[in-house]
Amino acid sequence: MEKKTILEAKNLRKYFGGIKAVDDISLKLYKGEIIGIVGDNGAGKSTLIKIISGVHKKDSGEVFINGEKVEINDVRSARVNGVETVYQDQLLIQEFDVAENLFLGREKRQKNRFGKFFKLLDFKYMKEETEKLLERIGIEIKDADSPVGNLSGGQRQGVVVGRAVYWGGRILIFDEPTNNLGAKQEKKVMNLIKLIRNKYNISIIIISHNIAHVFELVDRIIILRNGKKIGERIKSEFNKNEIVSMITGLKS
Repeated sequence: MEKKTILEAKNLRKYFGGIKAVDDISLKLYKGEIIGIVGDNGAGKSTLIKIISGVHKKDSGEVFINGEKVEINDVRSARVNGVETVYQDQLLIQEFDVAENLFLGREKRQKNRFGKFFKLLDFKYMKEETEKLLERIGIEIKDADSPVGNLSGGQRQGVVVGRAVYWGGRILIFDEPTNNLGAKQEKKVMNLIKLIRNKYNISIIIISHNIAHVFELVDRIIILRNGKKIGERIKSEFNKNEIVSMITGLKS
C-alpha cells in the first residue's frame, strides 16, 4: 500500500546575511509517521522547522500539504494548514491555569449577548473541554485550576502537546521534547508522543540531540550538517554510531 504524503518540502532555502542556514533541503513526511531531524549545533534543524511552522519566512522553495501547495508565511497560516509546534520553552503563561493556557489566544466567548458585546469568556466551557482533553490523552493533573508553573516539567509538556492536538494539529513538530526533564518525565513525554501517533494517526517531526530518544521514537531519520541534508535512512537500516558519524563528519 502506497504511503500518503501529508507534508512535502522542496528545495527550501533560508539565508541570514551571507550564512546559508537552510541550503536546498527537501523532505517528505507520511501520514502517521514519526521522523527525526538530527544534526550538530548550527546544522539548520531549528531554522528548518521554523520555516515549516511559519516562524521564519523561506527565501525560496515550496511546501505542500496533502499534495496542495501552500504558502506558510507566519504561525497563523501554518496552524490553518494543520501544523502545530511544541517548543522546548513550551510557550506557557506560568501564572495561568491549564484551561487558560489551552485556549491561550483562542479563548471561547459566551454565546449570549454578554459574550458578544462585553467579550465575556466562557470559563465553564473551557474548563470542561480541558478536563475531557486531559482524560482523552492520558495526562494526570490533580489540580487543573492551579497555575501551570506549579506543575512538573513533564506535565507542562503534556499541556502543550494536548493544546496542539486539541486545535486540530495534523502535523506536530517537537523541538527537543525531553530537554531538561528527569528520566521519569522523559518517559512520560515519549509515551505521550507514541500515544498521539498511534491513537490519532498524527504525523510528527522531532528534533532532538538525544540519539537514544530518537531511536526509540522515530520511523525515519534525516541528518543535517551545515544547513544541508546529508543523509536519510529508515531507522532499522543503521545504528546510533553511524548517525553520530554522519552528524560530525568523522568516521567511528
